Amino acid sequence: MNLRLAAEADERIRMAAAATGVSTSTFVERAAFAAADAVLADRREFLLSTEDWARFVAELDRPARDMRELRRGLELRDRLIAP
Repeated sequence: MNLRLAAEADERIRMAAAATGVSTSTFVERAAFAAADAVLADRREFLLSTEDWARFVAELDRPARDMRELRRGLELRDRLIAP
């Protein structure tokens, strides 16, 4: 990965890397990895209260229902992208 940084950002990152005793590459990798985890956390994990968990499980256990609009959308999609 190549980065174009402003001189001030480059200097600050290099100073922080040196202060923590790691290479600039390692420092940037760790920082980017932590930032990626923070961004993706709510897309991979979520916490529910006991009450919300019970409602969630009840919805998962509920029998499927026919949704006419969804079925029509899928049929239209199939007609539009059929080979």
